[in-house]
Amino acid sequence: MNTLISKDRILLDIVKDNPLLASVVDRFGISYSRWTLTLEEACVHDNVDMGLLLEMLKAFGDNNYFPKNELNNLPLHSIIEYLIKTHVYYINSRLPRIEQFIDLLVDHYGKFDVHLYLLKDYFQDYKRDMFAHICIEERDLFPYVLKLIKTVDEEELGSVQLYKLLEENAITRFINEHHHVEDELVEIRRRLNNYSEANNHKVQITTLFYELRMFEIDLLTHGKVEDEILIPRAREIEKSLTSRLLRQARLS
Repeated sequence: MNTLISKDRILLDIVKDNPLLASVVDRFGISYSRWTLTLEEACVHDNVDMGLLLEMLKAFGDNNYFPKNELNNLPLHSIIEYLIKTHVYYINSRLPRIEQFIDLLVDHYGKFDVHLYLLKDYFQDYKRDMFAHICIEERDLFPYVLKLIKTVDEEELGSVQLYKLLEENAITRFINEHHHVEDELVEIRRRLNNYSEANNHKVQITTLFYELRMFEIDLLTHGKVEDEILIPRAREIEKSLTSRLLRQARLS
């Protein structure tokens, strides 16, 4: 599948080969009118990082492929921009779609299956957890990493300012508070399986199963970008800046 995804292929043809990739293109903000262009041309027109989009399309096109080396060669601020775009996609598209399917199940079958109301409540709790998770990343983690990137190039930054920056320790705090929200989707699917075995609305639940599975796959890739690309690289910058702070302390 990855061999069919290249910068010289028409973007629409790439999506036709695998319609699931439409969500990846969409979150990068490429106008649908550009989909008749090659991937490279569309990225130039809409000012999109072609290397990043290309690698993410390959990652989503093959569940066994994760472009760790390629992503590590891209600017870290581009990785953060992608993660933010994905958050927007989750909030505005993926989560409302799943919620809509659950609401339809409740509306049509709730009077026959009160457990569906418990499923609805559980998903509401999940959605709040997801929003809290996104808030921590965008309020604390991402701004801190961007400060680290900027500070690397500011050799004149004084010891006090550098110490105050590193004292924020946002990466360690993020890891300590971090929980993988994709694990909670497994519980939702388990509950759905129990409901479908006891009731006659299997077709509707199968559709919801599919939506949850697609979201789960998306989250797994999202988590890999954070855990295997963003966090290790940010830690290396922290380590470099800590060494700089110690050198400044020895010279003072």
